[in-house]
Amino acid sequence: MKKPSSSKIFQELVKKTSYKDKVNSNLISLTNMTFFLGAGFSKSWDLNYPTGQELFSLDRDDISDDFFEFLLSIGYTDLSSIGFNEFKEIAYQISMQKKYPSLRRRYIDEYNLEIIENEISSIITKRFNKLVPLNYIEDASHKLKLEKSPNQNQKNIVAFFNWLESHKTGDTDQIPEGLRINFITTNYDFLIESILDETLGADDTHLIYAYRGFTPKTTNKVKTPTTVHRHWLVQNLIKLNGGFEIFGSDEQGFSVDYTKKSAKDLDRKAPTLILPNREQDYTGKYFQTIFPKAVRTLQETKILVIVGYSIPEEDALIRLLLRQFAEENVDGTEKVIFFIDMMNEETQIQKLESVFPYHNRARKRYNIIPFEGTFNDWVNEIIALNNNAQHRI
Repeated sequence: MKKPSSSKIFQELVKKTSYKDKVNSNLISLTNMTFFLGAGFSKSWDLNYPTGQELFSLDRDDISDDFFEFLLSIGYTDLSSIGFNEFKEIAYQISMQKKYPSLRRRYIDEYNLEIIENEISSIITKRFNKLVPLNYIEDASHKLKLEKSPNQNQKNIVAFFNWLESHKTGDTDQIPEGLRINFITTNYDFLIESILDETLGADDTHLIYAYRGFTPKTTNKVKTPTTVHRHWLVQNLIKLNGGFEIFGSDEQGFSVDYTKKSAKDLDRKAPTLILPNREQDYTGKYFQTIFPKAVRTLQETKILVIVGYSIPEEDALIRLLLRQFAEENVDGTEKVIFFIDMMNEETQIQKLESVFPYHNRARKRYNIIPFEGTFNDWVNEIIALNNNAQHRI
């Protein structure tokens, strides 16, 4: 007998955990589903979205004067370009000199290190914006918008999340039931927020419902719409590496700002970005703030969907974070992992077994469901299954 496909299993799980079409007044217990998104997710929307290799390989034109002076001070003489590995080495040197003052070079101090970090974050934001223009909003009265002429794959991705939204959180006495959809992402871009805004009504926005792992001081330069979220009306949206809309506040804390930024605005104050680094330095205040919230989100998650993140060996802390989904063998017995990636299914299983060592294929301790292909392929299969189900009604 042919085993059901990943898309079929996912569709059936959504129907099983939905609060829709329940036959009596009993509550349908809340099921947390978390999408863990890497660069491959954004690539599935538009191939122009850069990989880390593309984003962090700099041309001479990208290098600002201050950054140029810093590179000279640490011994770089050929500055015609900076490759991805060189970029990680430079970021490593900055993080080490921040962490260990005794290692600082003769004319380096905490203040010019701050300036250089701001410069680099500004450079990366501007470089990304050249590769894929960021869909900034004009002012706080607007919401994030997607392309005016989406292709069929993009329409299907929006339809997929619309379908999930229709199965989440019932309205029984303000007690959450059915599905709750959460997001943890390594990406800097605004894509998932834009898709969420597209699934909501014209006068509604994800900013009301999405908990970022921190409460912004301001949102789009005005008062944050929700200071304390209510459990029945919330979803987690946590950006592990910071984002192009996250800015350190002049006071303590962070603000969220999707309004349009000029090059001068970015040079003056760049967003909070955790840069790739030989050591993967996660000691900064932003990550220390959101990390416990990401851990709790994964611990409370029943269905984990990993999209476009290859779980590389060098991402040791992110791998440890994923492990919180099922820390012990007993934790994974009633949980499900969907893995959508271009690598073959056997490699996907091996990757997950390296993160979850308690997994045993013979005993099937964890329900690992791989899918070899793009996120578009997987979504299109689910859309087709839903369409077929509608025709049979």
